[in-house]
Amino acid sequence: MADKPKDVEHYRQAFYEFSGKASDVTRQLAFAAIAVIWLFKKETPQGQLSIPHDLIFPGILVVAALAADLLQYTVGAGIWYTYYRYLELKGISEASDHSSCLEGPIPVLFWGKIVFVILAYFLILRFLLNEFGYAALRSH
Repeated sequence: MADKPKDVEHYRQAFYEFSGKASDVTRQLAFAAIAVIWLFKKETPQGQLSIPHDLIFPGILVVAALAADLLQYTVGAGIWYTYYRYLELKGISEASDHSSCLEGPIPVLFWGKIVFVILAYFLILRFLLNEFGYAALRSH
């Protein structure tokens, strides 16, 4: 027996669930990347802290991911606040649809933060393999 067809709202809710989890995991991975980068800090002869050159760009990507995460939610809040206030001021109690342009920046920031974290982890993995991995792999 075939499953009953699902309405669009079912798929929208699935998207919200998965994108919310993806945001949570991405944020946790960004903080973990900061911790990994911090593990490789060194103290210079002048007493200043320094991280290896190969970890600077991954660090920038992680900061960009966290900034995109914050912007995703603040821009989204600003867009929807402005939209509902506009509707209220016009006396519109129900809106059947809205311009897709309203949502435009939100998925760009969502996917951007994920790409930033993936790139950062790729570069961190490359650093770790250069530091430890190749020698360990060759010795086996």
